[in-house]
Amino acid sequence: MKSVKPILLFILMVCFGAADAVAQSGGYAGSFSRMGFSPRGMAMGNAMTAVHQEGSYAYYNPAMAAIPTESIQLDFSTAALRFDRQLHMVTANIQMPPSAGLSISLLNARVGNIDGRTSSGYHTSMLSVNEFQLIGNFAIRFSERIWAGVGIKYNLANYHSELPNTQNVGIDAGLRVAVTNNLTFAVAVKDLLSEYRFDSTDLFGQTAGSVNTYSFPLRLITGAAYEISDDWLVSFDAEFRFQTSDVLRANPLIRTLTFDGFPPMVRTEETSQTTFLRAGSRYSLHERVTIRGGFEFYDAGGENQLQPTAGFSLHLPYDRFSPSIDYAFVREPSQFSSMHVFSIRLHI
Repeated sequence: MKSVKPILLFILMVCFGAADAVAQSGGYAGSFSRMGFSPRGMAMGNAMTAVHQEGSYAYYNPAMAAIPTESIQLDFSTAALRFDRQLHMVTANIQMPPSAGLSISLLNARVGNIDGRTSSGYHTSMLSVNEFQLIGNFAIRFSERIWAGVGIKYNLANYHSELPNTQNVGIDAGLRVAVTNNLTFAVAVKDLLSEYRFDSTDLFGQTAGSVNTYSFPLRLITGAAYEISDDWLVSFDAEFRFQTSDVLRANPLIRTLTFDGFPPMVRTEETSQTTFLRAGSRYSLHERVTIRGGFEFYDAGGENQLQPTAGFSLHLPYDRFSPSIDYAFVREPSQFSSMHVFSIRLHI
């Protein structure tokens, strides 16, 4: 009979965070790509940088593309969101003998039914916004204990039919080290060179239009995972996120006021840092049922925020494709709604 301690830990983890306000650092380019990947990762608070027991999730660490497997792992995920929003995720992990692996993932975020209006308030048409991220991760097992990988990501955003799409290529890198059979450490660097660049000069003209570049936050993530037993796993991540913003401030070199009574403004570039602490746990209740819980903690503008997560997997009794149905519950930053994430996993 399995110990009740893991179950109690899972319940306390979820209940402790449920009463707290939650939020996520927002306002920067590519925010949809930092929400997490699939119910298994989101349910564990996205503390997945060092975790390989849940399958291949090279989204969190490119080195995990090297996980040895005899089949191709396929995950199809979608999220139920309010306010006409959609989030879809697909990934495939393919082994490349003798000691390498390739993971291909696609993320799509869409907001529809946006009420387009003129500056006078008259309705024009219904608009939609689409963002895509295609990721190819390649990793090598240098030994049983050391894996390393690199990821190339193609970012595309379509914000308006008359505004050119923005396209960009970013880079991820990761390392995984197994200290013992039960303890694993990992580090990942994400979103190097990733950015959106919008050119609105054709839409608004040379006078009103402009070319603006919005960089994705640079992310340095370290993690650890420990298998307490074959059924119980705990994981921890620490992320250091560096964000660059364009800020308009009064020009300190010009003290006179303009004709409209305001001082001349100057655009400056400022960099800030946010630290995220994450924890997750997975426990196998039965060969057909796995439960997960986790949380993410960080400082949002001087106010501590705690975001709880929870979920489960149902492993269906079919030998063909070894299908699993995964679910995760995530509180959203707005605090007014929740996100329900569903996935099906197949092995072919």
